[in-house]
Amino acid sequence: MPSGATAGAAASASAGTSGGAGARNPFWAASNWYFESNNTEIVNGSWQLTSSQKSFSVPLNTNGFLRDYRIVVRSTGAVGGTPQGDGPFNLFQNITFKVPNGSEFFQDATGYDHFLFQSYGRPWEGNPTEWFDYSRNINPSFTLKLSPEIRHTAGSLANMDSRRNYVVSGQIATTTQLNGSSASTAPTITFASGIDTWAQPDSMNLLQVPNELVPPGVALQTYRRKATVTLNGAGSNNTLDARSLTGNLQRLVMLVVRDSNGVRQDYLTDPIVFKIDDRTIGNFTQADLFGLLNDFYGTTIVQRPTGVYVWPRFYNTSNGVAQGWLPTDGATKEIWTSSTSSTASNVPGTVDILVEDLVPLQALPADLVNV
Repeated sequence: MPSGATAGAAASASAGTSGGAGARNPFWAASNWYFESNNTEIVNGSWQLTSSQKSFSVPLNTNGFLRDYRIVVRSTGAVGGTPQGDGPFNLFQNITFKVPNGSEFFQDATGYDHFLFQSYGRPWEGNPTEWFDYSRNINPSFTLKLSPEIRHTAGSLANMDSRRNYVVSGQIATTTQLNGSSASTAPTITFASGIDTWAQPDSMNLLQVPNELVPPGVALQTYRRKATVTLNGAGSNNTLDARSLTGNLQRLVMLVVRDSNGVRQDYLTDPIVFKIDDRTIGNFTQADLFGLLNDFYGTTIVQRPTGVYVWPRFYNTSNGVAQGWLPTDGATKEIWTSSTSSTASNVPGTVDILVEDLVPLQALPADLVNV
């Protein structure tokens, strides 16, 4: 856990509740969404892809209470090739979101991983592949959001100390990673990123009613973590062990199954058994698991990508369907068992286990529990 961030958020939350007795306007009503372009841009705002990845590290502007870091991508000039399986979001590799001491809110993950977190963890924001600027071709256009906030201020971060910037680091993909080995000319990518925040409200409104100055959601912090395990050969049994990712409240868990070439595949066979310690969460066929996904999300989100298996544990405001957060501790045994398809090729492969989990820093308001 990023200890510096925890201490700062807890102190801010304490300050926001120390205004004395009497009614106050809720923070979300007194504040407003605020956006500003980031002072430091990814690779200075433009980069033509090469055969090597390009590293970047961006300190985020300090202003208000951070909701997300928004990266707008445009590109031109590519010739030849085809978008690869995880494109265009795989333009970003090895992304981390952290505090200056190096402690990470979001551990090392790809842009595609964060696309899945956005799609299945923030369904009320819609399907990212249907946003106004999405275009999947050899000159891609899209927006990637890295969102510590869940919704209604939950998970937002106090972001007013210019001595303590949050930092997003990662690499820009190679030409081959984005458009394949047959690409003859690499695209030139332009980046325009910025921070989405809740603005700091005035102490009182025009009627002289005090405003709540700190969002209640800073009492909760979100984390994204990833572990990669082996998918065994065709017809073999698998025990997919996530014990390295337990210890907090889990609100979203996903498995991403890939062959040895990194191509996503639906290679898990019936039954897929999900267990927490000695409790069975579910004994699924693939068809039932994918049907439950439709039950939870409806049909307004991105269609399930091949190889992606999803277990949501939160209240979906899009349709009122809900499950409670999944509690784990450091001793929790979290595993899935399933066999690899007998017709699988290019195996052994890998399974990425993706978890978005939560750490409450103090008692939460009832309307922020299980969001």
